[in-house]
Amino acid sequence: MPRQRRRKSSTGFYHVIAKGINREKIFNQTREKNYLKKILKNHLQEEKVEIYAYCIMSNHVHLIIKSELAALAVFMAKCLAQYAEYYNYKHNRNGHVFQNRFKSECIETERYFWNCVRYIHLNPMKGNNENSYLQYKHSSIREYRLLKTDLLHKNALDIFQRKFEEWEDVVNFHNKKQYVVVDDVIEELNLQKQKIAMNILEQMKIEKNLSKIEEIIEEKELREEYKERLINKMRISNAKSEELYLFVKRTIISE
Repeated sequence: MPRQRRRKSSTGFYHVIAKGINREKIFNQTREKNYLKKILKNHLQEEKVEIYAYCIMSNHVHLIIKSELAALAVFMAKCLAQYAEYYNYKHNRNGHVFQNRFKSECIETERYFWNCVRYIHLNPMKGNNENSYLQYKHSSIREYRLLKTDLLHKNALDIFQRKFEEWEDVVNFHNKKQYVVVDDVIEELNLQKQKIAMNILEQMKIEKNLSKIEEIIEEKELREEYKERLINKMRISNAKSEELYLFVKRTIISE
């Protein structure tokens, strides 16, 4: 089956994801994360590529890149090939390091750009500690906080400072409930959708002035309205709405 041709972004912005093969933790050590940053930084000098956000997790990496599509492909091919060589030599292994090709999703609007930034920065968030992402050392949130660029392009800081006047505004923005699904690996996409479904449920509870969210599940009229909201807000099918509703129902009943 031929590879699907990459779509060209009208804005030049792309959300890029590269993940380890078989969910392998290819960036598990701090020095491995640092080495990937070093590779990315070195190749930025060769290609006309600008980085606006990033987060290096143990088994995948997120980037927001502004570039021509051809330059993006060359940049990522060089970076991933160099890292794969390093990783294989270090761990005395052979074969593929990354799962298929890197993913690239077009970012066509400013709203979606900031949703992607927020999602990428929140990737390392642990449990219920909503501010844990602020201490993560391998994402662009640190560069934005210090207003010093390492991997980030200087234009990234410019648009960041135009949007946020105070650091408190940054934190409040990141802590907002999200209702937009950001492209990711399949497992993360499902988790995003489930979280958004719960957010919509909580929002509906507040709007209806209900004492407990269980009332939405128990009362037919409220239940049907909730499913309709899932369809409209998330732009999903009736079947997907029913699937998410059943997940929410199971979650609430088990609590």
